[in-house]
Amino acid sequence: MIGKIRKLWKKTSYPTLDSKTADEILQYVFETCGREPNTIPMEVLTSYQNYRKERYSLQKQILSVVLLLFFLLPLLFILPDFSLNLSADANPGRPVYRIEVKNFLPVSQVTAAVDGSNLSVYETGNRSYSVEPTRNGTMTVTVTLANRQYMEKRIPVRNVDREAPKLLSNRQEKGHIYLYFEDELSGVDFENVYALDEDGKRIAPLSCDADTGCIEFASPETMINVFIPDLAGNRLQLIVSVS
Repeated sequence: MIGKIRKLWKKTSYPTLDSKTADEILQYVFETCGREPNTIPMEVLTSYQNYRKERYSLQKQILSVVLLLFFLLPLLFILPDFSLNLSADANPGRPVYRIEVKNFLPVSQVTAAVDGSNLSVYETGNRSYSVEPTRNGTMTVTVTLANRQYMEKRIPVRNVDREAPKLLSNRQEKGHIYLYFEDELSGVDFENVYALDEDGKRIAPLSCDADTGCIEFASPETMINVFIPDLAGNRLQLIVSVS
């Protein structure tokens, strides 16, 4: 059965004539029809037929290209469509913005800048990107597609914290040192405040008051290095000595 199916689908081959035989048949046809004998050599007729075939094939190719460009023409004017949102799981003072491109066309480039200062953009997935501003201001995000069409979106950035906590005042009383700090953006990370003595021994504070910003240490015999971080990862280092 398979052999019969293959036989049915086998391409039929037709016999071909050489130029001399074809010319004789053509002359016989002209003579039978009472027409003047053919004066054009069969080679010329054959070459002209091949020329017509090649010309027709070229026309088909050109027409196919024109039709393809006609159907692709709307794609040249598609603008990028993307969302720009603040990530909910970002650390305080370190905002991260998510960029999600919704177009099906390939993305050529994604750039971001705050008030003209360029930022690094990271690809996090298929048509997904992230950017972490390093300063407050107006952030401009630009998405460019493969068709060279681009779209810009602007968003205000106000919660970037790149500054360490500030020392407001200090006092010494009854063998204790009281240091007062503030950090208006992310806040002081009181749980990770510590000091090191001259031998490198770690010293924990005696108390921390988040309401007043006060950190209490025992008065050192010589001096200590105090490290005060904030919730954004910035850290202030102080050298405290008792005179």
